[in-house]
Amino acid sequence: MDASTNSMIDDVLERAVVSMMEAIEKFPQPNYVSLKVAEEAGEVVQAAVHYAEDRETWKNVEAEVIQMIAMGLRLLVEGDQKNGIIPPHLKS
Repeated sequence: MDASTNSMIDDVLERAVVSMMEAIEKFPQPNYVSLKVAEEAGEVVQAAVHYAEDRETWKNVEAEVIQMIAMGLRLLVEGDQKNGIIPPHLKS
């Protein structure tokens, strides 16, 4: 990968972590995090299709991807207590 691609990935990951932290604070556990991952994935697909049809901006596609990454990271970090998904690092 070239430097600009690496920079873009770093920026996206940084924004996803910020979004994850905001979601954790705003919607604490117990929470349906795994369902939010699925919801966000669907929103990525919808935004991408709309972008291909010239009904959406690339900026919104990127925003949806960032939200999907944020929810995926949240699932890895704290699991989904509503559905009994507890990551190994949180099991006692």
